[in-house]
Amino acid sequence: MEIMDASAAQPLLGISEEETTLRESATSLKSVEFQATLQKAAFLVDQALLRRWMPLEVLQHKNYQKAKLCWSWYNRLFYIRCVVVGIMIILPFFQAPEWCSGTAERPCGDPDRYLLSGIDYIRPSVALAIEALCVLPLIFSLLLQRYYKFQTFWHHGSTYVKVGLCIIISVRVFAAAANLPWMFFYQGTMANMYLNILTPMFFSSSLRGCFRMTLQIVHSFLDTAILLAGFILLSAWLANVLFREPNFEDYPTSLLSLLVMLTTANNPNVWAETYTNSRISFIFFFVYMLVGFFFLMHLLFALIYNNYKVQLAVEVHKHATIRQNNLRAAFDLLNLNRDGITVPTATALFNEIGSYRHMSDVDSTVRKVFARRNRGPDDKIIFGDFQMLCDQFLREVDRKAEARFLEEDNEVTRMRMSCTTILIESNVYKCFSWAVTLASLVAAILDRSVRGVGFTAPRGISLSLLTTWEYAFGLFFFIELSMKLRVLGSNYWDSLRNCFDTLLTFSIVGVELLSNWHPEVVEWISLLIIIRSLRLVSLLNHFTRWRLMFCLLIRMVPATAPILGIQYCVCSLFAILGVQLFGGQVYVGNPMLAGTEYAESGLWVYNYNDYGSAMVSSFNLCVVNNWYVIMDGIVAASGTSWARAYFITFWAISVTFTLNVVVAFFVGAFTTQLEKAENDRSMVVPQNSKYSVLTRKKVGFSLFMGYSRTFSKYDLYEEIVKR
Repeated sequence: MEIMDASAAQPLLGISEEETTLRESATSLKSVEFQATLQKAAFLVDQALLRRWMPLEVLQHKNYQKAKLCWSWYNRLFYIRCVVVGIMIILPFFQAPEWCSGTAERPCGDPDRYLLSGIDYIRPSVALAIEALCVLPLIFSLLLQRYYKFQTFWHHGSTYVKVGLCIIISVRVFAAAANLPWMFFYQGTMANMYLNILTPMFFSSSLRGCFRMTLQIVHSFLDTAILLAGFILLSAWLANVLFREPNFEDYPTSLLSLLVMLTTANNPNVWAETYTNSRISFIFFFVYMLVGFFFLMHLLFALIYNNYKVQLAVEVHKHATIRQNNLRAAFDLLNLNRDGITVPTATALFNEIGSYRHMSDVDSTVRKVFARRNRGPDDKIIFGDFQMLCDQFLREVDRKAEARFLEEDNEVTRMRMSCTTILIESNVYKCFSWAVTLASLVAAILDRSVRGVGFTAPRGISLSLLTTWEYAFGLFFFIELSMKLRVLGSNYWDSLRNCFDTLLTFSIVGVELLSNWHPEVVEWISLLIIIRSLRLVSLLNHFTRWRLMFCLLIRMVPATAPILGIQYCVCSLFAILGVQLFGGQVYVGNPMLAGTEYAESGLWVYNYNDYGSAMVSSFNLCVVNNWYVIMDGIVAASGTSWARAYFITFWAISVTFTLNVVVAFFVGAFTTQLEKAENDRSMVVPQNSKYSVLTRKKVGFSLFMGYSRTFSKYDLYEEIVKR
């Protein structure tokens, strides 16, 4: 009996306890139930690593498969919602304002008298049909969200607004289609324009997030804004007491003059007459600008941006928490015994991720990750280690993607370096080609000038000679195209510049051949050569820093688009309000505008007669220069001084507040990315590398295109906060 017990204690067939544990783990990993759990966990980890996440409500839903299907369809409708948002934003440009009651050809009367944006308006029935088509995807998206979020659907305040907007738009469409007279409020064009701007602000999560952050910083600088307003009011009273010139003859005029002076739009003219009469008045205006503009205004600007960065930090923390919650949910799914997950389980998780992300050599990547963390097969992984393992796995994949990109780039470089004996790859030929392109541009410009009126060509240059040169340049471009195709083969089409050259070269040669039968098309040759000469802009690529700056701008456009969208929406709301208040009041020959600087300067086109003109006027107000001229013109046309409140409010909100946020955010984001890219660029290729010069010129793209996930606004927020 003792012998049997002793033999039973020994491993059967020479199998150790460690191997037995691994086999039991492998058996459990093959179970159907665990495979389904593994797929859920892998999906959660994959989305978290890519800075996207599936709502945990989907995981906790009683019908997981249907909830996941609804969530998947909601994401697939993203581009459709983007199209809907874009259509609703541009739709007001094509709608006639309510004050217009003319015919279909001239809805707003004589276009020479009432200067409009020049955009053809669509019929109300067409606009109604577009609104009906746009609201359907939004309603369907809300229904999908209602299903996969279940009870938490109503936990967000924005949900009530979105549902309310869909109901209002639907009721408006129904009321306008049925022509119900007792629902006249829903049938107005102005109400529709407001809805077209408010809907994108709430249905776009990016715009909604930026709008929320912008509102949350108002209280942080309100005390400084009140101090600035009090300083302006006190200075206006003091100026009215001290000076008796027309700009300070009474308190309202003095207040307006100092406000215009603070915006630097008309600084010298405001106090020129006062300074002429009394030189000592310079002290007052110097102190006013020093305290008001150089101190308080810039202090307000700094407070706005610093508090916005605080909100960025809150947003980064919020999304980091959501990411951590998703990783925690994935860990809990695999942590069956509540004592940690095993290394084989983690390996199976990463292999599951690699199976649908098309990651090559996942096993070696996982082994490297575990080796860096000093984890063996029998080790248990707690959540903290699991989170670090996921981050390390992402960095390892990024490192491989970047190395693979640079390796392919160097391979192409070696192939081209082996062809240096060919003429087309020599530096002498490249300089000659650029010189010919520049000469063709000069010849084409001379040709267009000679064909014009009132231009005398230089001595010895005639139109026939210029035409002969253009034929020669076209022949040279065609020969160069053939040589490049011969040398580079299919790699020739990898460059957009080469595709551009091919299109223009064939067009030039085609027009030259066609001119033998139709001589009147000869003048098109010079135009095509000028267009082809735009390739000279690519010479900027030889300046590494300029190339890097261009890459950064392209990269930052999606990340900075929401903050630019907030500025656009604010200007749009003011433009719609301006059309509602001042539409049809500005027209050529208006006697109320006679003698005003607005009329004498010929600023008739900057009006609020329709939405397009109002947006152009808003742009001019954002630039600030001579904004008071437009304000005085609208005030004179409307016949009330209360119209100034509209323009002062616009300056306070759209210029002082939101535009400063946009400018400061963009400058901060750009400088952050530029510093980061410069550091990365200096570390990618060793200085003594054989191909360091060639590769460093292209590293601006490799740093951004080789990564496994795209650069989102949250990545930009995080880097700004870290800086």
